[in-house]
Amino acid sequence: MKFLIICDYRENFVDYSRANTNKMYNDHPSQKNITEIMDAIKSLGYNCDYFGGIPELIHAIDTNQSFDDSIFLNFSDGMDEDYSRIQAPALLEILNVPYSGSGVFPSALMNNKHFCKKALLNLGIRMPKSCIVNHDFPLNCAQLRKWKYPLFVKPNCEGSSLGISNDCVCHTIDEVIKKCNKLLMDFQEIIIEEYVEGIDVTNYLIGNNASYYINSIVTAKLFDESSYAIYGINEKQNKLRTLFIDDEYIPTNLVEAIKRQSILIAQTLGVHDICRIDYRVNVSKQEFDFIEINSAPRFSSTSEIGFIAQKNNILFSKMVQYYLTTVLDRLT
Repeated sequence: MKFLIICDYRENFVDYSRANTNKMYNDHPSQKNITEIMDAIKSLGYNCDYFGGIPELIHAIDTNQSFDDSIFLNFSDGMDEDYSRIQAPALLEILNVPYSGSGVFPSALMNNKHFCKKALLNLGIRMPKSCIVNHDFPLNCAQLRKWKYPLFVKPNCEGSSLGISNDCVCHTIDEVIKKCNKLLMDFQEIIIEEYVEGIDVTNYLIGNNASYYINSIVTAKLFDESSYAIYGINEKQNKLRTLFIDDEYIPTNLVEAIKRQSILIAQTLGVHDICRIDYRVNVSKQEFDFIEINSAPRFSSTSEIGFIAQKNNILFSKMVQYYLTTVLDRLT
């Protein structure tokens, strides 16, 4: 049996970096990241090759290729079109091959922050009030004037904090209009939310059903402690934060409540194998709001998963083993 890795390398896409460094930044894994994963897989005794990305999958379909005794590991964020994270699952379904990660519809739902929240309304979980703005659904200023300010304006279908900066926090309707118009120049759809006071927390899950190898909370405390500071593209790229795991920063009861809710969300949405769920946590009020879920989170020794491994005194290759075991348990 062979693992075939699907990934469209960061180096082949637009660089959104805001720093004067040689490091690229966008919503795709780097070639170095994929090499690290492949080396870990091979060190575990598995056969593994890099297959390619979306163009190679299309070519495989066009040429009627078959892949016996192979499992595709999907680390692709797709190309730069809207709903890019759906591309790999859809093409892998057409190829009729087993693959890691969530299927087409769950990936589509998770890719849309606004409608993902709509799908979870019956769970009774806390989440900020939101609406979308695009060319078919224009800004409704009369409605938004009645909302609680500040509001938070950001792209609806992007990851890695693309399009997010401190001026996404809007204190007046005029600021909302200005920010929406600016973002719509680069992104097809915008989400507007009531701003949630608190700290950024992410819950990383590796596993399926009630069996999870990893269910860990990572809190990001920003260096910028000013009011309405945002974990935006600059902060993420340049790691302008201190990370804490589980109850190092937030109380144990909140950690356990978030973990339980994350499993409920993952199961409700039909997540397979891996996801990352983001929250805003207000420690003083003992409250946490669901913000979004990522169906294809970064998997590297320098991302949250690497931090979790470090804090648990385990090698990155062990995290890769957890992931492979999760995939194999589901598919074989």
